[in-house]
Amino acid sequence: MSQARFETELAPVPEMPEAGTIHLRGRVTLEDAAEARQTLLEELDKIGGTKVVFELSGIEAIDTSGAAVLAEALRVGLDRGQRVLLCSPSAAVMEIFRLAGFQDVLDHCCSDPQETWRRLQD
Repeated sequence: MSQARFETELAPVPEMPEAGTIHLRGRVTLEDAAEARQTLLEELDKIGGTKVVFELSGIEAIDTSGAAVLAEALRVGLDRGQRVLLCSPSAAVMEIFRLAGFQDVLDHCCSDPQETWRRLQD
């Protein structure tokens, strides 16, 4: 059975108008990396707020190419002055970040929505 393609969905954070969430689903692997990169950068442009959450619980598969795409999207948001957090990464996603040596990405990860909410309010 093949895994779902990479998809995103934008959602506002009603309690925090300056924030937006990008829900990621499917896979972010070498074959999906170029499309994922373009999509994430476009989604960052659409949010325009000062706080961005990448909701990662829907990621089914990721490799180091996918980790690099997420790291780049994180850096682009930070360079734009946005506060960027990665919410609910699976153990597999966290392991890929560790293996890729992306400590700066790990510093922006939140284990669950409650932690993400607390960190957004800081």
